[in-house]
Amino acid sequence: MDINEMNDGMDKLSVQFKQMVTKIGELREQINAVLEENSELKIENKHLRELLENSGKKNEGVQELSKSKKLLEKLYNQGFHVCNESYGKRRLQDESCIFCTQIIYGER
Repeated sequence: MDINEMNDGMDKLSVQFKQMVTKIGELREQINAVLEENSELKIENKHLRELLENSGKKNEGVQELSKSKKLLEKLYNQGFHVCNESYGKRRLQDESCIFCTQIIYGER
């Protein structure tokens, strides 16, 4: 092996080494991005779990409809008004009526 072959070999190794360093730098950046995203998702997940727990506590106080309100709800879902203003009249194209929903779902 002469000196020119040794220099060529060293040049090739040098180029390969630089490529490996570049590739390692790119991989390090990708790993950092994934770790950062993972941290953000952990924080978001924690907040969502807290919200879910809080909403579960709020829903514990929700009461079920009485028999009479269930019957009114059934009539309303069949397309009839149950409010004082239009009781028994058909709702056109099943439009919603704020008075009916207040009677059925309002707190009294």
